[in-house]
Amino acid sequence: MSGPSEYQVALLVAIGTLGMLFLTGAIILFMVFYQKKMLQEQVNRQLLEMDHHTKMMEAVLESQELERKRVAADLHDSIGGMLSAIRVGLTTVGRQLPDPKGLEQQKKMLDDTIGSVRLISRELMPATLERFGLDHALKELCEQVQTTSLLTVHYEGQGEVDNISSNKQLMIFRIAQELVTNAVKHARATLIQVQLQIADELVLSVVDNGVGFDPEIYRAVNSSGRGLGLYNIENRVRLLGAKLDHQAGNHGMRIVLTMPL
Repeated sequence: MSGPSEYQVALLVAIGTLGMLFLTGAIILFMVFYQKKMLQEQVNRQLLEMDHHTKMMEAVLESQELERKRVAADLHDSIGGMLSAIRVGLTTVGRQLPDPKGLEQQKKMLDDTIGSVRLISRELMPATLERFGLDHALKELCEQVQTTSLLTVHYEGQGEVDNISSNKQLMIFRIAQELVTNAVKHARATLIQVQLQIADELVLSVVDNGVGFDPEIYRAVNSSGRGLGLYNIENRVRLLGAKLDHQAGNHGMRIVLTMPL
């Protein structure tokens, strides 16, 4: 009995080679498909984590704003009301004294306390922002800081905020409030300039002539739990889809928030 012919051997080799190539191709396709699937799952997981983180940030900031609103209402309505009632009672008592001027110092101290309570209440939840919008609220903020800190604080606003939601206006106001507060407390500045420009994008700048600061140092402070100012600013910037640039110079600091509209 004769063995397989050369043609049959060649055919078997060709079939075996094609089978190996097909198997190799199938394995490669499977690996590519598997890696693509794993990559897609990783992207989906990251998107879910980002979405969860964003919702967590929104919840935290919303909780903060609700607490600010509650405390502001308590200060204005409860404590402010009681202090005003005491002021009226003190005036009534003074009229019955032989020398009403003896209570003038106490009445002045009480008036100063009432004014401080009202100021704190406005800082916690500015009614101007709800009634008249971001531009008027930033102007009032600068006027209040100039009055209480004895620094020169200038404000300039250009453009309309009508197409910006009230929630975003509140976040922008909180960013400006925190930046101005940092300049007053830490920059040792004598001049602060706040500018709001709205055209194709919103640009908020806070410039001071103080000593400036290193954002990385503040991040280290925040990570140790000793401060939340910059952390809250950066969270709000991310939620706004904006960017924040720190430009330190020889004579002060320029911080610019840019938000697409």
